[in-house]
This record gives sequence, C-alpha cells and structure tokens, in this order.
Amino acid sequence: MKKIILIALFLSTINFNTYSDQFDLRLKTLFDDLTLIENELNAGPTINQIWSIWSEIGNFEAQQKFNLGNQYMAKRQYLKSIDMFSEVLDIDPNFAEAWNKRATLHYIIGDYEKSVSDISKTLELEPRHFGALDGLAEIYISQDQFEKAAQTYKKILSNDPDNVDALRLFGLLAFKTKNYNLAEKLYLRTLTLMPSFSLAWDNLAKLYRIQNKLSEAIPAFSNLIKIDPTNFEALVSLGTIYTKLAKYEEGIQQYKKALLIDKTNARVYLSMGHALKTIGSREECERAYLNAIKYFPLSGEAYWSLANLKTYKFSSLQIKEMNKLITTKIPSVELIQIHFALGKALESNKEYSKSFGHYKEGNWLQRKEIDYNANSNSDLIEEYKIFFSSNKKFLDKYSGHDAKDPIFILGLPRSGSTLIEQILSAHSLIEGTQELPNIMATSKKIKLLNQDNGYPLNILDLDEAKLKELGRNYIDETKWSRTSKPFFIDKMPNNFLHIGLIKLILPNAKIIDARRNPMDACFSCFKQYFAKGQHFTYDLDDIARYYKDYINLMDFWNSIFPGDIYKTVSYTHLRAHETSLHL
Repeated sequence: MKKIILIALFLSTINFNTYSDQFDLRLKTLFDDLTLIENELNAGPTINQIWSIWSEIGNFEAQQKFNLGNQYMAKRQYLKSIDMFSEVLDIDPNFAEAWNKRATLHYIIGDYEKSVSDISKTLELEPRHFGALDGLAEIYISQDQFEKAAQTYKKILSNDPDNVDALRLFGLLAFKTKNYNLAEKLYLRTLTLMPSFSLAWDNLAKLYRIQNKLSEAIPAFSNLIKIDPTNFEALVSLGTIYTKLAKYEEGIQQYKKALLIDKTNARVYLSMGHALKTIGSREECERAYLNAIKYFPLSGEAYWSLANLKTYKFSSLQIKEMNKLITTKIPSVELIQIHFALGKALESNKEYSKSFGHYKEGNWLQRKEIDYNANSNSDLIEEYKIFFSSNKKFLDKYSGHDAKDPIFILGLPRSGSTLIEQILSAHSLIEGTQELPNIMATSKKIKLLNQDNGYPLNILDLDEAKLKELGRNYIDETKWSRTSKPFFIDKMPNNFLHIGLIKLILPNAKIIDARRNPMDACFSCFKQYFAKGQHFTYDLDDIARYYKDYINLMDFWNSIFPGDIYKTVSYTHLRAHETSLHL
C-alpha cells in the first residue's frame, strides 16, 4: 500500500469527542484513501484523521488523562506526562497510542531501552503504526545500530512493499551508511510509486550531488523545484551545480530566483558574484560582492573576492572598515581573507610596507590552520622519481587510451596558465575549461587499490586494459566541462606531479609546462588566498622549497619523456606580446 507517512513521532494535543481506538473500522478506509493521493503535501488531512482515531479511547476517565498527558507533553513537563500516560495504560493496556506517546517521551529524555519496549507494545497492538516504526528505526540509527534499523524497514516493506515512506527512510539509512547504490534504488522506487514526493526528490538530488553525479542531480533538483517552486535550498543547490558544470548563465538564473525568496542571503550573492566574474559581467559581479558585504558585513570572502578582481579600487571608507574589522572578533576564515584584501588594497595605493604586513599576517594565520610539511613533499617527489626511473620499461610500452583531446597546462599556480588557456582557446578547435580534478582523483583511486603499497607503486598492478580504461574514463568524466570541439584544456597546475600517469593513460595528450620568473611566481602565490588546496603558498620558505621540488621533478620528467613536454613558456614574454599573439 502506497502510504504517505509523517516523519518522526506526532505530538498532537487535540481533544476529541468520539471514542474509538486502533480497532476502528474507519482506519482501513483512511489507509486506503492514502493510496489515491498523488502528492504528499495533500495527505495531511487524511493522516491527521488517522492520528485522531488512534488518539481516541472509549473510556471517559482514560480520555481525560490522555488529553492531560498531551498537555504536559506540549509544556515539556515530560515526567508528569509519562506518569499520566502510565495511568491511561493502567485503565486500558490495549490503547496503542498511549504506548506510543510514552515511547516518544522516553526517547526525548534519552531512555532508549524503555522507548523500544513501549514501541514494541505499540506495534503489537497496531502493526500499521508508522510513527512507532519510524521512531524505532530512529532510535536504532541514533545508537549506530544500523542493521537493526535496516531490519525494521525491511519488516515494514515485507508487509507493505509499496510503502513510499519506508522506502525513502530506508534510502536515507543506506545514504547514511554510504551504501549509495542501494539508496539510489530505494529513492527511485519511491519516486516510481509517487512521482510528486518532494522529499524523495530532495534526497535523490543530494545523493547525486555528494557523489559528484552533477548531470544526474540537475533533473532531480529541477523536479523538486517544479513541485516546490519556493524551495530556497533547492534553487541554490541547482545554481551551484550549474556553475560547477560551467553552465554559468543557468546557474546565475537559479541564484536570482533564490534571491527573490531571500534577498538578504549573503552566501548566494557571493556564489552569484563568482559566476558573474567567470562570464565577464564585471559591474554586476561587483554589485553582487558588495551586496554580500551589505547583508553580512563580516564577509572577508566578499572583500577578498573584490580584491581578487585585480583592478578593483577600494575606497578609503572600505579600507577603514576593513581595518576596523581586523580589530574585532570575527571567524578566522573571514579575518584571513580581510588581511589578504587589505594587502591588495594597500599595494594598489603603493603603501607597500603596510601591504606586506597584511599579506604576512594573513598567510601566517592561514598557515596555522593547515597541515603541510615541506619535507614530506620533497620525499614524495623523490619517491615518484625512483618509481618511474626504476620502471622505465613499463613506461616504454604503448598503453592507455589513444585520445588526442586533452591539452594539459601545468606548473606552479599564478604562472600564466590562464593566459595560455585564453590564447589557445581563441582557436576554433580548442575548448577552454577549468582546473579539472580528474587526474588527481585517478591517482587517489589507484592509491586505494592496495593501501599498503599506495601510489605510485600500485600502477605496476595495472594491465594495458586497465590503463586504457582509466584514460577513457578521464575523457568521459570531463565531457560535462566542454562542447564538441576536438581539443580541450585542463589547466590544473598540480598535474605536474602526475605527468608519468598522464603518459601511461593518455599517451597522445599534449603537455605544456607554464613557467614564470621564480621570484614573481613565488611572491604572486604568497599574495593569493586560495579557496582550497595549494597549502604550500602560505609561508615563503615553503614556497621556495616547493618551487625547487617542482623544478626537480620537471627536469626528471623531461629526461624520461624527452620532447614530449612543450618547452617552458615564459609568462613575461606572453604578457609582453599578448596582443600580438595568434595561433
């Protein structure tokens, strides 16, 4: 039976004039009526009638005590309420809802053992009691007894395989235990039975999102919004997914719809500002960031986002406000970004000493927040060199997917990869994308094959078919970021660590090493707050050592792949001749 069931235990305090209980013949009709309801938002009256009948008892004294127990419950006088429901059960031990109410109270005060005992009695008297079943599963979940919770849902579904609420809640349990395949099957089964079940669409959309199945998440969120057009969270989530898929215009439209619901949400203005920056809508982008500050004056991210536009000129009033903020108690993530923003603002005003002071403080505060060890990075570089030099024969054999699509631009951050991408993507056959995480994700997958050996040693266990599969997966998994052009650019700078892997799985890919004057590159990294990663950039000594490691590894790659890596592209040369460069 396709039931629509309320989540959690119902805390009704309604008084009733008739006298019935779980044996009332009206219940069958009401449960049957639920199967005819296509939208759970319309099921409330029927469900309330069921609760109403469950809450009736054919004894005047017991009914009065039951109603009084509800009143104590509403006032959070839980012990008095327990006593009152116990008195009801002394009068009529077959009154299922009194057992359920007392179970709820035991759960609230943390006595799970007594709650389970009372729920068991509830279900013995009224097996259809969805509130009690939900409560039992919730207790098991709260105690990490996931198998018992699963068995509870299976018990419900064995008697009622089309119970959409049990299916959905079982899906939530599978999601919680990271059994994503089972969760997806349960959600899809739920939605097959009831296509208008908004909670199930919400669960399915979030399931896809957490697995980074963004293309699948779009229709799930879209269907949720069709059912519930004012669902703020869904609109924002859909906007974020669109922007992650480089569909910035669509993302911006979703953010604007969300702002019609809550025009004071600083987080949405920030996200919209980032998307507007990407598509070059500079004025609208600035307005979005300024609105973020308007509605959240402590927003260091918004101040830094303005500074990161590079040519934005802060007013003296804005600088004064930022200086005021750094003397107040604000979240560290905001404080750090305000220091970086002040560094940029004062650098533009040629107040270099004060500017450096803020860059230094911002970097120091961020350095304390992260876990980075320069020695470990150097050891990793040497490990890569030893592995690939010791297994040269493995590299010499032809392997991998024969696609010629990818062009990897790699190196240090802030070394001109974006400029090179802009120049190359001006060609009609080349698509500019973004910093794609797929190569690094592939290396992590290989590491997990045998955690005792890790990466890169596990590469030796990959045969030619597997290497080809990994290359094909990279091509397939990056299709969302591009159109039908024959070539595309992946400008993730950290991919220089994995050139050996790239050559194994995508031997025909082109690789460009983007370099800049060492002092310029390192200091530019020091002045940049990175939204994620690049942990080496928050200390000048760490930056210098990382640069040396980078040169060390690139020299090694060039020695074992001679002629396969495009020679150094000079950032300074590109900037000097930017307007005259043509493909």
